[in-house]
Order: sequence, then C-alpha cells, then structure tokens
Amino acid sequence: MKKENRNISLKQMRAFVAVAHAGSFTRAAEQLFITQSALSSLIRNLEAELELRLLDRTTRRLELTDAGQELLQSLEHLLGDIDRMTSNLRDVGAVRRGRVRVGATPLLASTFLPVAIQAFRERYPEVTVRVCDDSSASLLRALEDGDIDLLVATLDGEHPELVSTVLLTDVMVLVCRREHRLGNVQQATWNDLLSEPVVAMSKGSGLRAIMDSAMESIGESITPSQEVNHVATAVAMVAAGMGVAVLPAYSVRFSETGAVLAVPLVSPTVERYVSLATLKRRTTSAATQAMSDHLLEFARG
Repeated sequence: MKKENRNISLKQMRAFVAVAHAGSFTRAAEQLFITQSALSSLIRNLEAELELRLLDRTTRRLELTDAGQELLQSLEHLLGDIDRMTSNLRDVGAVRRGRVRVGATPLLASTFLPVAIQAFRERYPEVTVRVCDDSSASLLRALEDGDIDLLVATLDGEHPELVSTVLLTDVMVLVCRREHRLGNVQQATWNDLLSEPVVAMSKGSGLRAIMDSAMESIGESITPSQEVNHVATAVAMVAAGMGVAVLPAYSVRFSETGAVLAVPLVSPTVERYVSLATLKRRTTSAATQAMSDHLLEFARG
C-alpha cells in the first residue's frame, strides 16, 4: 500500500541535490560537512520514504533515474524558494524590511507623526509604514482587532491589555496671532480667555473636555465664538484673526503657519500625556519595535 503522507526532511532534500550536482557521494559529503555514511543514510531513507529509486549507483559513476531527474528539478525550485524565504525573514528580523501600521489621533497624525515617520523611512527605507488616523476609541478597537500594530494617542482610564509608555508630555497653551495683545506676555491665565473670542473644539472631544474642566476649576465657563472638529481648522481661524484657541503646545510646534504662537497657560497648568502602546498579548515585530524606539527617540530628541 502506498503511503499517503510523506515524511521528507529538508536535510534529505539538500543531501539529494548535493549528490546530484556533485555526481559523487564523497564530494557531496565534503560539501555538506558530513560523513559519507551519514549522507548515504539520508539518501536511502529518502528513497525508502518515496518508495522510488532516485540514483543508479555503478562502480564508476552515479546516474539519476527518471524519478531522480524529476525530483531534482522540483527540489531546485523548492529549495530556492526556501532560501529566499529564509533570507527575507532574516531581513525582517534585522529590520531591513517589514511592515508597521501606526494608528494616531488626527492631531498627532497631522503634526508630530509626518516628520517622525519621514525620519524613520530614511533610516529604514525597506520598511513599509501605514498610518491610520482616527479617534482614540476607534484606534483602541483597531489595535485589539489586529488592524494596527502601534497606537499613538491620549489614553483615558486604565488599559491592562496594553503595554504603554508616555511618548509626549505636553501642556495646554493659548494660541493667538503674533500681534495679539497676549502674544507679548510670558504666560496667560485661563481668566484671560473670558475677554476673548474663543475658537473651541466641538463638545464631546477630549480637548474640549480639558478646556471646560480647567474653566470649571476656576469657577468660570466659556461660550465659544466658533466650534470646530479639527485642530487645523482652529489654528487656521486663529491665524485669520477670528479669535484665540486652547490647544496642546505641539499642535503649534509642528504647525507650518508662522502667523500664530503659543503662550503658556497657568493657574492652572494643564498637562496632557500622549502614550505609545502595543497590545500585550501580541508579539511585537522587529519593525514595530524599531518604530516604537524611533518615535520615543524622536519625541525626546
């Protein structure tokens, strides 16, 4: 009865190809750095497993049978593919190639990340980087579902399923035009907002909650002159002279417009923490670890 499942080892395959190419057990054994008896055993076991004669042995030379010729052609392709696969995997392990998917909130994706990722691509040109910009809640789901590898966001509450570290420690600042009356002061207070038209983030956003909480802590509240969904819109409105805004300092630091500046807000000083996180139960690839290390280095450099 023919065997349904063949148990052929990679060592047997390489041994057969070496013998076929060398035309001699002696030369093939030398090339493989094994004894001739060990090589003969590998070939015998291969033939027994296949239930086919692969080599005709004479006193003068070795000849491949028809089955041996067919097997040689197949193994040359197969072993070539295996060698290429092994080389590619080594490249991935050494971060010479690979893929990393970074999820970030829109503000970070449009300010901090582009410069940081471009620097990463210059260091690792063969690593493919994909960026997903979305809300923190959506990105957390994407991380858990395996749709992203690395999360860059402000995280509220406890997340025991994550391995996280603080990437950026930032403060909330007052953003105004350079020629604005508050543009010349060393620092502003939250009370200063009461006499200004304020371009605020929409209700329900994390940044709006921070502003409202700070105002509540001094017993005041603000009725914004404008409410927007995107930080870039708020910065553009401030640059156009439509009011002032309360935003994280890095939103101005990485902004391309030179028309606005950031004034530290005190009484109270409000800090904001941006975290870098991966999923605890998932193995971190070499490319993802390299990106994580790079972002930490970039943020602190």
